[in-house]
Amino acid sequence: MSTGRLTADDVLTGRDVARLLHAPVSTVEDWARRDILPSVKIGRRRLYIRQQIETALIGQAAEDRSS
Repeated sequence: MSTGRLTADDVLTGRDVARLLHAPVSTVEDWARRDILPSVKIGRRRLYIRQQIETALIGQAAEDRSS
């Protein structure tokens, strides 16, 4: 995302995130509703920005190591 513009590769669906995290789609959607995972709601669709998901995962991994 160096240009500041999103491409199709930058935007993930709940199913994509579930595959990435090896978690059920329902769990990913629940985490998004509870603001555990960053997402954007557009109408009835919830989308996830790859960079935000990766940042959240890296941040959580760092927290886990420091505990």
